[in-house]
Amino acid sequence: MKVIACADTEDIRDGYEDIMTNKLLRVFHSDAKLDEDKNLLIVTFAGAIRVDNPYRYLSSYIDELARILPQQTIQSTLLDFVKMRFCNDNGFYVLMDICDVVSNLVPGRIMVRRLADDDWQQSEIPVLLHLTDESMAERVIFEDIVV
Repeated sequence: MKVIACADTEDIRDGYEDIMTNKLLRVFHSDAKLDEDKNLLIVTFAGAIRVDNPYRYLSSYIDELARILPQQTIQSTLLDFVKMRFCNDNGFYVLMDICDVVSNLVPGRIMVRRLADDDWQQSEIPVLLHLTDESMAERVIFEDIVV
């Protein structure tokens, strides 16, 4: 599996112990990997987006995806939100932009892995993917994971 793009955000406000040590933490991580044997793009989302301006950290990731994806031979996509813990309102729009780049530049099916018992993932991920658009809704399959 080949990593084609990745992004991290850092925030010093993620917990009492870390404020005391003033240590920067990786709060959100996403990477895009290509399984060349299956022509499958795998985009994972992990951690939490809590920063006020997530574009500061993630705009280059979105740009990199837009540059790299058209050059790849990809038949389907897996968007994996299982390790995503939290997303503030600002982060929602960044996630939407990442999903838009992927869905607009990669043809074929989109499998979405999400937590079965997470209200946010159950209600908001369909919004991120614009499932009110019939052509988009036809491409998406959900896999609800019970942890």
